[in-house]
Amino acid sequence: MPVSEVPIIGVEQADALAQHCRRIEVNAGEIIARQGVSSDSMHFILEGRVGIMVDMGSGRFVRVRSLGRHTTIGEMGLITGQPRSATIEAEVNSVLYELSADAYEHIKANDQALSRALFTYVIKVMAERLSFASRVIGVLKR
Repeated sequence: MPVSEVPIIGVEQADALAQHCRRIEVNAGEIIARQGVSSDSMHFILEGRVGIMVDMGSGRFVRVRSLGRHTTIGEMGLITGQPRSATIEAEVNSVLYELSADAYEHIKANDQALSRALFTYVIKVMAERLSFASRVIGVLKR
């Protein structure tokens, strides 16, 4: 199936996905995930904004990006099983939907259409982030 025909998450699938998630509210300054810790979930940002920070060592963190509503965090670690690649901190009070690793595995085993749509969505998010990183590297090289 050509990439352009691969289904993305529609309203019906988003509702089904939400049934597998836990709604959480975080306050500004609250850490959602820590770099280096095992990845056991991903989060969909419903409201608010989070900062993506990379530990440079010696207690020095660099904020590499800020993400707002209608995107995700933690998808890379959830899919690859690798430790978190950055620390995620709420920049403002935020509402997130958390998809645990167990719920993700349940979806993969029991709902092929939703699993495919979620995986396609994650690929698109990761492609956008890779493109963003490439542009930033290009700017830094100037």
